[in-house]
Amino acid sequence: MATFIPEMVEKLADYGEIAPGKQPLWALLECVRSHSGIDRQQRIDKLRPRIDLGWHSERVTDTSDIDALVENVRSRLHDDIQSLHGTIPLWGVDHWVPLGDLFVDVNILEKLSSSHRSELQDLLQDSKENPSYRSLDRIGLGKERKRVSGLEVLAKNTNLMVVGKPGSGKTTYLQRVVTECNQGNLQAHRIPVLIKLREFVDDGREFAYSLERYLEQFWQLSNTETQLVLKQGRALVLLDGLDEVTEENGKNITKQIKQFARTYPQVQVIVTCRIPSQESRFERFDYVEVADFNKDQVEAFAEHWFKAVVRDESAGLAKAREFLEQLFLEENTPIRELAITPILLSLTCLVFHHTGKFYSKRSQLYQEGLELLLEKWDKSREIERDEIYRDLSLERKLELLSYLAVKKFEQEQYVLFEQEELEQYIAEFLDTGQRDSRAVLKAIEAQHGLLIERSQKVWSFSHLTFQEYLVATLFCKQADWENLATHIIESHWKEVFFLVSELSHDKPKL
Repeated sequence: MATFIPEMVEKLADYGEIAPGKQPLWALLECVRSHSGIDRQQRIDKLRPRIDLGWHSERVTDTSDIDALVENVRSRLHDDIQSLHGTIPLWGVDHWVPLGDLFVDVNILEKLSSSHRSELQDLLQDSKENPSYRSLDRIGLGKERKRVSGLEVLAKNTNLMVVGKPGSGKTTYLQRVVTECNQGNLQAHRIPVLIKLREFVDDGREFAYSLERYLEQFWQLSNTETQLVLKQGRALVLLDGLDEVTEENGKNITKQIKQFARTYPQVQVIVTCRIPSQESRFERFDYVEVADFNKDQVEAFAEHWFKAVVRDESAGLAKAREFLEQLFLEENTPIRELAITPILLSLTCLVFHHTGKFYSKRSQLYQEGLELLLEKWDKSREIERDEIYRDLSLERKLELLSYLAVKKFEQEQYVLFEQEELEQYIAEFLDTGQRDSRAVLKAIEAQHGLLIERSQKVWSFSHLTFQEYLVATLFCKQADWENLATHIIESHWKEVFFLVSELSHDKPKL
């Protein structure tokens, strides 16, 4: 079979039986090529100059025929795209739900936090001037950081690198884009495709990670037709999870994406990644950031979540109203600060759904939230990491984060770290050098989003609530009551004392 296929194709070509005008045999050639290995594909490709492609190329370069070709592919793939991307899983829930039943349009920040060059004191002032300055998501937003709709930003027709914390909704955002395009609600002139890059590691290896060859097979088009679609910019290519492919696979895929974007500048390409790589910037890509939920989005998400899970609209809305009423009580401010990303808001909804309240001890929710971000989220998505930080146990990671939380919380300015300071603390705890400590810092940001670069080389915990909980756990573990008592008159320690009171009764283990 290994030699029969190429020889059969060569003989058919010799007799003039394979040509665009002879549809069955032409289709056979394309089918044989798409199911052959790379070496046989190359042998078949060498036959192309011997085949009369002139008629075929002229026919498809006509505008009306290109429109017909695109519409044919869209129609043929419509049901598959809806099936693949029209539903989403919910954390802790044993069934998938329709995307449209849960989706809340994300907001996009058109300037990255980490690209700003704000001074530390300016960031502190910015947060304190905000009425809800405990919410660290507001730090550095400033008046210039306009939020726009995630669907609206597509209208600029530019390539996008969409960054955001774990569980911030990047994948769901791409699913919404691909299904809206598939339904003809946006960019109906393009063929949409969503590729999860961690799956492309296996699927794409057969094609040497060539996006063109992958699309050719996925669309079931000839090489000529695929080239025409791409050169005319008639594709919307969505690539999810660049951070989830590592080592040589990651380098190869990154190289291919850049080459693809250069070769087909008319195609719109959108890539998602947890944090932007400073070492591998994408030229001619706009870097944008998924913003945390605002109050309206939290309310909309909760309503959608309870309706989807309860599976009864009126009962679900009633449960959502009860949830929101409790969430916005003053006493639940620390919980509300967590519920600004889809993943942590989902966890909060799940707890309320099962218990009819927030845990009697809030520390239990914080513990579950940390474990979800530190370990369970990547595992649920079958993501493997390759850096030094991966080898630390969950317990050791929590100890490190607690150490960092306390080192900063004991200072007068207890929120923002300068990067050099933060790297020094990591090096102290792990007894390692600066280069390794910097790699650990970047890993914490990329994998969990628990430490965030608010401005260039200025960092903080993602949530003050998590920082307070980590401080409390360390004091409880060490039973360092004498040192703790010295902070009793400091206002920002109030929540820490509350958590210590809870935790000291349970004697939890880190």
